[in-house]
Amino acid sequence: MNEVQSQPLAPGIDGIPTRPSTLKALVVSIATAMLAGLGLLIWKFGPPALAGLLNRNANIAILLSDNGLGLSLSICFLAFGIVGVVCGVCGLLSLVRITPTYHLLRAVLVLVYPAVLGYIVVAWIAVFSVVRAEVELDGVVQDRATAIIFWWTVCWPALAVGVYAAWLHAMLRSRSVYAAFTRKSGPPMQGDRVLEDVRTHGRDPRARRSFYASFSTHVLVLILIPWLLQARGCVEPYRPPQGSGNPVVAMVKIVKPKKKKKKTLTLRPNSAILFDIPDLDDSVIDQIMEEQTQATYQASVNAKAGKMGQGGGKKGGWPEGMENYKIRFIRLDHGGAGWDDGMNQTAADVNFLRAFAQATGFKKIAASGESHPVALLAKYPDDGFPPFMFLTGNRGMGRISSNDQKILRQYCLNGGMLIADAGSPEFDRSFRGFIRQVFPDKQLLDIADDDMLYQLPFGFPNGAPAFWHHGGRRPLGLKHEGRWIAFYHPGDMNDAWKSPGYSDVTPEMRDAAMHLGVNLVYYAFNQWNDAVSKNRK
Repeated sequence: MNEVQSQPLAPGIDGIPTRPSTLKALVVSIATAMLAGLGLLIWKFGPPALAGLLNRNANIAILLSDNGLGLSLSICFLAFGIVGVVCGVCGLLSLVRITPTYHLLRAVLVLVYPAVLGYIVVAWIAVFSVVRAEVELDGVVQDRATAIIFWWTVCWPALAVGVYAAWLHAMLRSRSVYAAFTRKSGPPMQGDRVLEDVRTHGRDPRARRSFYASFSTHVLVLILIPWLLQARGCVEPYRPPQGSGNPVVAMVKIVKPKKKKKKTLTLRPNSAILFDIPDLDDSVIDQIMEEQTQATYQASVNAKAGKMGQGGGKKGGWPEGMENYKIRFIRLDHGGAGWDDGMNQTAADVNFLRAFAQATGFKKIAASGESHPVALLAKYPDDGFPPFMFLTGNRGMGRISSNDQKILRQYCLNGGMLIADAGSPEFDRSFRGFIRQVFPDKQLLDIADDDMLYQLPFGFPNGAPAFWHHGGRRPLGLKHEGRWIAFYHPGDMNDAWKSPGYSDVTPEMRDAAMHLGVNLVYYAFNQWNDAVSKNRK
């Protein structure tokens, strides 16, 4: 009798695995559960980001409110959160691999697509409603090209979630995953063919090579090269608006503190009271000075500047600038806590740029703030370096190498200006030590109330507003060859730039902080123009 030998089951058909795969099933379950995190992140950060955008752009807020698109976007964010939670629960349930949980996974993943599609459609309609209404977005009127770029910026995370869900669907429709849940063997399924076609392009080597070449080229051009340019030090030159101007001074309204009525005491002649006049200690003097300061520095809401610039023209601008300009706000990333305070939802950078555009008439501003490590300053051309760099922090400064200190020093000496702002007493102490290391031959000087910094384009007859007091009450500066190369404000003007709700400031304090910043940037642009003009001679 011939003995029939048992043959092992084939691991797959046409190279496609068909055996049950517990590992693949586990990956699908965990990946589905992770959708909870993605959905909750969109739900948590989407509404604040939208609110920040609308706070910066009142006209857009009105437009989206009138057509209901603002509410629709909020509903989309909520839908992402709900769908994410449902996917998370079902993903955890599917760790028990049985047929019902398999069908549950397939059903719940279907919910992802309407959420993604709804959001990208509503975002598309909202963006192009702004274009049709010719409303400015962060100070810039949008065209179709910039609108598409902005739409892609806000929609690519949702599109990525949609692709992620499609991949999970394909995995669920593969035989190895299906068999792991249902214990049913058979030939390859539709998902297997989709995944195999994506992997091999129908086993066509030429098609596969073409796809990979095209994909690699797009990644290289659109992602890697821009990233490398940024990382390796190739930077976009920074030049102020081209032209010539002659600014008109906008005086700051001085509000005198109201005098309190003195209380009088009537004493009996025989009263045993010792009339000693105590000495005023520093704390009392500080309190008096603080009250006076807060009441004195209040910028006039109606104050307007003329055509800023240099050269005496009427158009405004600077002779060494560029026609296709963009006013940018660049922070120095020193690595310490709070160096980027104001770049998030608080929108300090963008708020200042919008205030600058409103005060000066130079409407072409960056849509967001930027950040640079110190080393990147060495990569700018001699006629295109940033006129100013902003530096702040909430704790001590991060470690900056001696080489970077030399780069920062050279940047300031060559015509740049460092605008530093203390966010805490710790930062004040740290910055003072740092600036001594960068400029051991110079010392921080008190800036007189009648200095040019406080005269144009807004006039501050009593010097700079003090705001909060993290390191004294008066701004300090470093001078080189008669010009200020560094301005240090110990009172956290950056906090006064933040959107309402993120900082406890009055409208008057906010206006004063904005106007002071405009003055500093105006001064920096002038010094930049002089430095570039000198270098070109």
